[in-house]
This record gives sequence, C-alpha cells and structure tokens, in this order.
Amino acid sequence: MYNSRLLPLPERDDPVRLAANAGLSFFGAKIYGQGFVLTPGERDDLIKRDKRNAERIFPYLGGKEVNTSPEQMFHRYVINFGSMTLEGAGRWPELLDIVRQTVKPERDKLRDNSMGWRRRQYWWRYGSEAGGLYEAITNLPKCLVNSQVSKHLVFAFQPTGRVFAHTLYVYPFPTNTQFAILQSRIHEPWARLLSSSMKTDLRYATTDCFETFPFPDQDPRTILPSLEGIGERLYKARAAYMHETSQGLTKTYNALKDPACTAPDIIELRRLHQELDRAVLSAYGWDDIDVPPYTEPDASKDPTHSFASTICDRLLQLNHQRSGMKCDV
Repeated sequence: MYNSRLLPLPERDDPVRLAANAGLSFFGAKIYGQGFVLTPGERDDLIKRDKRNAERIFPYLGGKEVNTSPEQMFHRYVINFGSMTLEGAGRWPELLDIVRQTVKPERDKLRDNSMGWRRRQYWWRYGSEAGGLYEAITNLPKCLVNSQVSKHLVFAFQPTGRVFAHTLYVYPFPTNTQFAILQSRIHEPWARLLSSSMKTDLRYATTDCFETFPFPDQDPRTILPSLEGIGERLYKARAAYMHETSQGLTKTYNALKDPACTAPDIIELRRLHQELDRAVLSAYGWDDIDVPPYTEPDASKDPTHSFASTICDRLLQLNHQRSGMKCDV
C-alpha cells in the first residue's frame, strides 16, 4: 500500500523548513547584462592598460562549468562593482564605461515597475547582487556549490574569491562533513522526492530540498570527525579520476552508475561512495539500514525503492521532530 507520495510507507505530513538551516544556502548572482562578462583576453587587455582594473574583475562560474569541467574551472570573467555607488564605481572609469555602453542601453528599456526601476536606476550593479551570499563566505577559504539543474546530484568545493552565477546554489560550508552528507545517498532520495524534474534532469531547489533537510546534528555546520575522513578521501579520489580522464562530474557519475563500467578507478570510487553512505547512516544512528550497491538501478532516483523509501520516511520523521510537529511512528 502506497501513501500520497507513492512511498510504500505510512502517510506523513509534508516536511517544513528548519530554522537551523536558514541562511546556509544562497542563489548565485543574477548579473542581468552580458556586458558585464569578459573573455580571458579582454580581461588581460584591461589589466595591461590599468592594473587597478584587476580589483573589479573576477572569475565567473556557472552550473555548466561545475558539471562539465574536470577541475570545475571557469572560462569567463565578470566586472563586479558590488553595491557601490556610481561615484564609487567611477574609480574604475574604463570598466564603468564598458558597462555604460553595453549594459545601460538594455536596462533603459526595462518596464516601469519596481524591479525595472531599480535596475534602470542602478545600471552599473547586477540585477540581483546576492549580497547575503558574499557576506556569508567572505572569510572562508572555500565553499560548497551545486548546479540548480543537473542529471546527477553532485556537489563540489570552490574558492570564494569569484562571482557565482544564478545557475548555482552556494553554501558556506568549507569542511568535508557537509560535503559527505549532501553527496551521500541519504540526501539524494530526499532531494529527488521533493524536487521537480526537467526532462531527465533534477531541478534542485534549496527551499524544498536543503532548508527542510535534517542533518545528523541539529546544527548543519557541526563538524563530525567520522565524516571528515571519508569525505576527504572520496573528494580527492574523485578529483584525481576526473583530472586523469579529462571528464567532468556528469560523465564521471554516468560511469559510476553504469554496471557495465568496470574500470578499476570507478570500482574504487563506488566503494568509497558506499563507505561514505554507511558513515552518514551511522552518524544518524541508522546502522540497521543496508547500503545497496552503487550501481543498483533506481537505488536513489526512485522513491519507491526500499532503500530510498526507508531513508525518506526516517528523514520525514526527523524533520517533524526537529520542527516540533507531531509524528506518528
């Protein structure tokens, strides 16, 4: 017998957003103007003419680069004045002139509503600056990111000194504990249960998937030594494989989930993923749940699968407990 979520388990109320998760996930910036974007050659020319231009030109990274580049590397730069006044931005006259010529004309055509007015009035700023994001990561050496739309749910670390596009979600997590939890098959069935799909891809939404997700410890920022080691080993082994094979995350996880792929490095990555899953389950105190093979069909994508449905049901109960809702076990 299935419940309304098509899980072969008791009916549960919808999960709610947890206060402990608030302020720990962010959209990247929506620049709203391709005139801000520079090629590496354009960036180099601007810096040759005036070294000070480097102060306002940053690497620019989106979801596609994270999923397809072996090193999750950027290939574009972007002019960024942040929340500066026009007078402040004028300290970089050459950059401001580029934005005035390429961005302002398009902004001037915007409709006369509150959003259009703001973007016309502050044409040298991004359409959405993601100020809270940069406040959250400014003192961190790196942060965790994932693409909003992707075939596989994959997370990667990034240096903080760059502009993240709105196609990415960004988390102020510099440690391996949170990578281990979010990359595990404990988080993935939860995300797939609560997300929408676009063709065959997962459309991840932090409001539904992250803000409701109960971490092993009530504070998502808690570092768990039992997860730090396995998280680091998996991350390093995955990065080495992608570098050696010149493959990005999508192709790497295509191989990981393909039973026909028996390359030694892939077999080792599967073993590390299963070790990670067991460690995360143990952090929850759920050692009674058996971890299926990494190539088992639909072990994480199909919420009716026994492993996935058991995980989702326990997470729903934990969400209700954390939020103070009643939960009938």
